[in-house]
Amino acid sequence: MKRKLLIFLVVFSSVTLSHAQTPSRYNLSGKIYPLVNKDNSVTFTFYAPSANAVVLSLGRDYMMKRDKNGIWSVTSDPLVEGFHYYSLKVGGLSFADPSVYTFYGTSRYSSAVEVPEDEDGSNWYMPGKNVPRGAVRSVKFWSEVCREYRRMYVYTPAGYEQNPVRHYPVLYLQHGGGEDESGWIHQGFADVILDNLIAEGKAEPMIIVMNNGYASVPDSDDPFSGFDQMMTEEVIPLIDSRYRTINDRNYRAVAGLSWGAKQAYDLGLGHSDLFSYVGGFSGIIVIGEFNLSKPGFKDPERLAGAYNGVFSNPDTFNSEYHLLFIGTGEAEGGLLREMHEILADIGVKSTYYVSQKTAHEWLTWRRSLYVFAQNLFK
Repeated sequence: MKRKLLIFLVVFSSVTLSHAQTPSRYNLSGKIYPLVNKDNSVTFTFYAPSANAVVLSLGRDYMMKRDKNGIWSVTSDPLVEGFHYYSLKVGGLSFADPSVYTFYGTSRYSSAVEVPEDEDGSNWYMPGKNVPRGAVRSVKFWSEVCREYRRMYVYTPAGYEQNPVRHYPVLYLQHGGGEDESGWIHQGFADVILDNLIAEGKAEPMIIVMNNGYASVPDSDDPFSGFDQMMTEEVIPLIDSRYRTINDRNYRAVAGLSWGAKQAYDLGLGHSDLFSYVGGFSGIIVIGEFNLSKPGFKDPERLAGAYNGVFSNPDTFNSEYHLLFIGTGEAEGGLLREMHEILADIGVKSTYYVSQKTAHEWLTWRRSLYVFAQNLFK
């Protein structure tokens, strides 16, 4: 048995050396694979001596090849920089890679690999030396709207505990479809981004509240039917009572990514008494049914009547809202630019940001948060 194990380790090491580049930052301790190669391709391995076929699903399916020791391996196409979900499939069953940490995304826990930017490109979302760190708390609460116990994450900036008299503005930050309240911390590094910005004096110290956007009222088929009421009647009052917030719309912001952008627009534009900063990353203002080919914002009449007519008087909007932010990835197409231009044509001011060389992915959303946060509460 010991001899077989030694042979296995020697063979495994030779495979490792033949492809040695950089182990993915999400590998479990002691795991070498996945390996990120110099051309941004990624090499994966999986030990399954009894399997007849193993498939890697990463944007597309890759058939893995088995060696005589039962190790399956494959190298992907070069990937764009950033965060990528993936899974393995055997016999039609899709599952997470047991060699890496898992992340809740694609409506389940999935494996992920990060193709890193260079050090200068990523230092703003990686923990820095001698940077004071904030805290992230998991907060359980009862929702009468949804009739269930729920969880949210709350970030407080460095120094929150040491200065008991200071009060802080609040950013409510939403995940996208198929993800949950953990996304902005585990995949998006929101806490690290804000720690670094605050330490550099580029952002105001703030509290960030991250909730699960899937919030339905009992017996509803709509998984989002209770979200607006839960946020406005339960979450915001709870945060204002439990944390040292500045309970004023001028010190309250909301933003989200993808479907979370839709929720952020609905909250922020639908409740002008609560919010004065609104941001959407890779998501449109949805008026009526969700329709990307014929979105409601292209209809002047429907746009003017949306959110109780919030856009009908541009001068009032521009004076009451400190920021309407629209962020997108360069590879996502021009729909959000068109939305920005339509708003500009009717006199509504918005800030439009494009993340270069990225698509509908976490690097786009990290960059969007990085820019958005620097424009809050100034």
